[in-house]
Amino acid sequence: LVHREISILDELENEIEDPDLLKGLFHVDHLATRIRRHAENLAVLGGAVSRRQWSNPVDMTEVLRSAIAEVEQYSRVRLVPPIDGTLRGHAVADVIHLLAELVENATLFSAPQTQVLMRANLVTSGLAVEVEDRGLGMPVAEQSRMNALLADPDQVNVARLLADGRIGLYVVSQLAKRHGITVRLQTNIYGGVQAVLVLPQALLGSAPGIPDAGVRPQEATGATPSLLPP
Repeated sequence: LVHREISILDELENEIEDPDLLKGLFHVDHLATRIRRHAENLAVLGGAVSRRQWSNPVDMTEVLRSAIAEVEQYSRVRLVPPIDGTLRGHAVADVIHLLAELVENATLFSAPQTQVLMRANLVTSGLAVEVEDRGLGMPVAEQSRMNALLADPDQVNVARLLADGRIGLYVVSQLAKRHGITVRLQTNIYGGVQAVLVLPQALLGSAPGIPDAGVRPQEATGATPSLLPP
């Protein structure tokens, strides 16, 4: 139902020219996008695969922008250029979801007047994406516990996480495990938290012999990436 709602909103946004009405539609669209991510969190807990799928590689700039668009305080997030690489279509939905959870944590645990930075650069083992805040940081013991969760989600008591209402990093760990993505939290020089994930080479670019190409909406077999409102 949420997929259908977002599709209808996209159609209306393309037809309406009134700036005030369009602004209201963007607000509703953004809210629906966040509702979809929370619903997908529950699907991940049940072992389901996202219905959002892309057939062609997608530029990492679009992937990062789509992740930012799923967060309430998206206006605080800044992409640091250059953004390298493309992501294969089968991993796009899960990587957007994973990044959105990390970005949301960064905005929730940092002061509202501060920025959250995102950058993506090619490294030896694949493509590294960093989400960095200038918040209050995380105690060493808590950081170690969260990194253990990210490294091995099967050792976690899911019932306890559900009772505490803290399933975001568990969802991150499950999505990362699905695609062989490494995720780690560390303290940055500002005293805040830097989340670093490395996408393996197998997820980057296109299959051998097929040139990279950004996905067009009609090529997706699900909802298109939700980009930031203009």
